[in-house]
Amino acid sequence: MDKVIFMVKLFFVLVRPKYPINIGFTARVIKNFGFRNLILIAPRCELDDIARRFAAHAQDLLDSAEVFSSISEFIEAKGIHFIIGTTARVGGDKNPRRTALLSTMLREYIFPEGSRIAVLFGSEDTGLSNKELNMCDVVVTIPTSEEYPVMNLSHAVAIIAYELAIMLRTMRKLPYRPSSPHEREILISYMERLIEEVMGDAPEGKVEIYKGIVKNFISRAFLTGREVHSLIGFFRRILAKIQYLRDKKYGD
Repeated sequence: MDKVIFMVKLFFVLVRPKYPINIGFTARVIKNFGFRNLILIAPRCELDDIARRFAAHAQDLLDSAEVFSSISEFIEAKGIHFIIGTTARVGGDKNPRRTALLSTMLREYIFPEGSRIAVLFGSEDTGLSNKELNMCDVVVTIPTSEEYPVMNLSHAVAIIAYELAIMLRTMRKLPYRPSSPHEREILISYMERLIEEVMGDAPEGKVEIYKGIVKNFISRAFLTGREVHSLIGFFRRILAKIQYLRDKKYGD
């Protein structure tokens, strides 16, 4: 894991959560994205068997979750430096406190080393109040549809955790290597040679059109290094087979 994750400490804060299932799911999704700090502010339910069942393999986050009676108590106890509020109900000119950034902008933030950041999520039935949003340094909203903008609490947490994971690079390392431009150029050269062999008698300009299509196709595709090398070997064998048949034909 990239060391940048240790430079910032994130707290996912559920304010007055109402349903154990959402607390369980929240524990699961924040662990999915490499985070561990779950805070409950004045919860209206117990961390019962339902919460534990839906937490799945993140029950340890429920065990370590901390409960506070108010946001202010939590902020003081944990020495929070920066607070991010979330809302589905964005405001206009008459309610500037609900002027919100899109959640996608979180990935562009750079927090100072050692920052302690809290992300607040309101309850399932009321969300964060204007007073609670006034405590936040920035408010974000998820770009949902206008027809049905309010998401399930744990689903919203998952999207915000995803954006923050991109910013902090907490994601797992993928077990393969992307192909390099040089490797793709070699593959394209073999494919172009095959086009010349097969389409050599095509009308003028046709060969170049096919070559352009192949180059565009390979450029747009995500190919791993292993895939490119396998394809190079495949086309090399085709070309060798063509040459063998040609030599055999004319040799006879």
